[in-house]
Amino acid sequence: MKHIILTLILAIVAMSVQAQVKCKVIGTVAEGTTPKELVIYHDGEDPKNSSLRPEIKDGHFECEVEDAQIEMYKILDFGELLEKGTTEIGEFFVEDGATINILFDGDEIIVSSTGKEFQSKQTMQKAAEDKFSSAFESLDESDSVKVSALEQELAQWTLDYYAAHPMLGFLLELSGRLQGFYFIDTELAPMLDIYHQKYENFYPNHSVHRRIVELENSGLQICGRKYNDYNIRTMDGEKVSASDYYKGRLTIVVCWASWCAPCIRHACEIIPLYEKYHERGLNVISIAHEFKSTDDMRKIVERYKFPWQCFADVDDEFGVFKMHGTSNSALFLVNCDGIIIAVSNNVNELKMKLVEFFGE
Repeated sequence: MKHIILTLILAIVAMSVQAQVKCKVIGTVAEGTTPKELVIYHDGEDPKNSSLRPEIKDGHFECEVEDAQIEMYKILDFGELLEKGTTEIGEFFVEDGATINILFDGDEIIVSSTGKEFQSKQTMQKAAEDKFSSAFESLDESDSVKVSALEQELAQWTLDYYAAHPMLGFLLELSGRLQGFYFIDTELAPMLDIYHQKYENFYPNHSVHRRIVELENSGLQICGRKYNDYNIRTMDGEKVSASDYYKGRLTIVVCWASWCAPCIRHACEIIPLYEKYHERGLNVISIAHEFKSTDDMRKIVERYKFPWQCFADVDDEFGVFKMHGTSNSALFLVNCDGIIIAVSNNVNELKMKLVEFFGE
């Protein structure tokens, strides 16, 4: 009897912890816009697995979205995604009692919400537009140097704003970017610094903190952070530690695959850099994302005479490519202290970094 009572008490406690937040989504489809299949899904979820698929009737749709806590959700035209491989995505927060208004108008998805956290995020976005929109409009898009400089200024302004104006949107954005980690995301390291300095006690009971900490410690190769060690196999199948081949040396890590033509081209473009700087201290290793065997990889390595140590992760045995935030092509530059100081999928960008080290 005591056991039954204890079970009931624990069940009630669990129900209280899992208290739901619920919002109402009201959607409108502009005349001339014809979405094929709308899907609403949790950030980080594969949209094809979501059961939230509101039906459009006479240009309108409505639904309720629930979660255990405030979370970021997204909406897209899944039919267009399947057909074209890309589509616009709208974002909103599930906040208790909030009304989310969504307008599909041509290629745009316009979202507004009565929720406090969403409005905090919109206030930031409006401030950014007021400060930077005219500068971007006046730029010549062909002037890549000035465009890049302004983009970096906007990125730094955004980080500074997040640090000065704590909001749940920052935590959810950071969690989402870590979940969908892509190696070229150079803002993750400063975002994690802001998290530890300003946000560890913000919304302390929200599960987003657990997600961030777990992902931060999962071995992701984040630019500006330590290059994490991992197991890998040689072409002959011997399991080794990657650190034995890069530790204490300025190293380019080439992620590639025998089935990826651009990857092979990038790897070949690294060869003259290796030959130019190797005697001055440059080290290179490559990792191939292969399936079933290393046979095809071996043919490419022998054909183009890669002059460095070549490894492979066959059938994702060690999850190396997920750790590197890519499925094939990526370039990492790791300094002698084991810190990732540059990431790119452009060999010329990496070449410029090497010139900083070695000179012409």
